[in-house]
Amino acid sequence: MSAAAPARPLRVVVIDDTADLRDLLRLALGRGGYDVVGEAGDGRAGIAVVREQRPDLVLLDLSMPVMDGLEALPSIRRSVPSAKVVVLSGFGATQMSERALAAGADGYVQKGASLDSLLAYVAEVTSGGPGTDGHGAPEPERPEAPETPRTSTASMASRAPGSDAPPPGPASQISWWQALSMAPMGILELADEPLFRIVFTNATAQRLLGASAGPGTPLGFTSGPLATLVAYHRLDADASFDVELDGGTVRATMRRTGWSVLVFLDSATEDVGLLRRAIATTAHEIRGPVAVICGIAEASEWGEDDLEPELRTRLMGSVARQARMLDSITADLLTAAQVQRGTLRLDLRPVRPQQVVESLVHDRHRGVPDLVVEVRVDDDREVRADALRLEQMVGNLLGNALKYGRAPFLVHVRGEGDRVCIDVVDHGPGVPEDFRADLFREFTRASGAVATGTGLGLYVVRTLAEAQHASVAYAPGRYGGSVFTISLAAAQEPLAASPVEGVGGAVEQ
Repeated sequence: MSAAAPARPLRVVVIDDTADLRDLLRLALGRGGYDVVGEAGDGRAGIAVVREQRPDLVLLDLSMPVMDGLEALPSIRRSVPSAKVVVLSGFGATQMSERALAAGADGYVQKGASLDSLLAYVAEVTSGGPGTDGHGAPEPERPEAPETPRTSTASMASRAPGSDAPPPGPASQISWWQALSMAPMGILELADEPLFRIVFTNATAQRLLGASAGPGTPLGFTSGPLATLVAYHRLDADASFDVELDGGTVRATMRRTGWSVLVFLDSATEDVGLLRRAIATTAHEIRGPVAVICGIAEASEWGEDDLEPELRTRLMGSVARQARMLDSITADLLTAAQVQRGTLRLDLRPVRPQQVVESLVHDRHRGVPDLVVEVRVDDDREVRADALRLEQMVGNLLGNALKYGRAPFLVHVRGEGDRVCIDVVDHGPGVPEDFRADLFREFTRASGAVATGTGLGLYVVRTLAEAQHASVAYAPGRYGGSVFTISLAAAQEPLAASPVEGVGGAVEQ
């Protein structure tokens, strides 16, 4: 009687848009006795790999560019009806597990679970045992929703300044100009005449009204609904009303002085909504890098037989990349908070964009498998900018291209008259035409887009550009894809350093 043939290891395909996480899962699954026969970075490519490899098990991320997991799941199920499909996601199980299971998944695991618990759960799913209800991995506690912030208005003893406001006083004093500029409530002064020309906006009002709210601009050019309501209440001693602005629905309160009209914009309600959305999207975005770092920390405790020196080096590279990603996320959150509070500070100095771009591409993306970002420099002139903020801007645009676009990728520094332009080019699907007007707004995404990212990246780029007297724009590529362009004034000669505080009406030169 011959001995029974040993069981064939289960064949696995891993589909996730984070290469470092795929690498970690491949390592853990191999150690657990599985055979990883293919991987993909988006749902569409994953379907093709599944059809080719015919695996026994598919690990499928939900949130991916090009095609997300829920969209790809039915095709995967039709291609390999007998295979087990386990969904991975950073979303809470109560939010997404029922949708995933209804679409054909056999199980659901949250990112951030330990590698051992993930392997145990996969073993249960593939053996048909208990634990296939989507709750095999523990779910982190959810943070409680913050209370609605309370705002108050301080009395104004004197007329608000225009664009030629005096500089702030010594560090030991808080001037009334600084108080207006940093107020959490929007403050808008209008000339008491038919066009209601803007005299002053603080940083919060600038955020709510948009970039067009500059001194001397008729209010109707900035916000038609607000201009209509101000005109309607023009003869009232004071009035309060709700108005829909680009920055959200706010409560507006009018007060008259002897020579102007003051409008206070209380955005507290909308800010709470933005904060809640920021918490939800940021928690999901952070969970991916945290899952990789925690998984590598767990893997580092394995013996030397499992982790050869070359493999340990590769994993440490993954830790560095994911840590830089977390740093980028927190930088955007901090910048957005500073913009809303009117406390954004810049240090404008002569900067050579070539050095910023080359350093960014080398430091942030070195060691990423199969990733090539070309840097082309046709103009080496200096610009007047904050070097760290410029790096943040270019990094956000490049990260956006890598996430939503396709290779080849190019960062091109070129001249355009008296300006130096930085183009970030990809060859992906581009931005839908009906969404381009909202592309640089806070927490906005195209209809049907996969919910990845904090929703702050492009908003931060636009805000930082405006604060540095620069601009950012989008254009479709000549042969498809996207071209995002930062345009900065070239420095004709070395300039002295000049700190800048605030944005909009609060910019000090």
